[in-house]
Amino acid sequence: MPEIDLRSVMGEFATGVTAVTLNGPEAHGITVNAFSSVSLDPPLVLVCLDHDTEAHEQLQSGDADGYCVNILAADQQILGEYFADMAEEDIDPFEEFPTMTAETGAPVFTESLGYVDCSIHEAVEAGDHTIYIGSVEAAEQLEDKDALTFFEGEWGTLGTE
Repeated sequence: MPEIDLRSVMGEFATGVTAVTLNGPEAHGITVNAFSSVSLDPPLVLVCLDHDTEAHEQLQSGDADGYCVNILAADQQILGEYFADMAEEDIDPFEEFPTMTAETGAPVFTESLGYVDCSIHEAVEAGDHTIYIGSVEAAEQLEDKDALTFFEGEWGTLGTE
């Protein structure tokens, strides 16, 4: 059997981009493309977080017990880059971009396409990641703009504009 290069293969799968923010004591976020709806009744979604991230540490330790999935618009690429540690600019996204909070207290970027605010329903260990299944406490579509995408290691867009 040939050596598996899972990262390259998965790079062929175009995804949307989210900034997952936490409701911990200090504002924190992480770029995530492993986000999915799990159930409509009850409303559940999931995000997958690498064990080597601060976001995972905060959720694992209980410093944060909820998260907000901000679905990024094409004009929010800087947020995707910042939370993925890819940004060339030194910014504080929580100061430079408008935010609010919903039910859990995690930051919501108000210029995102929408958000899903969650309390932790279940955490499932899976290899070097943890799947955090969230109970949806609030969700709202905010903007009608093109979506930010990631494909073959490149930022892109999906939309009608």
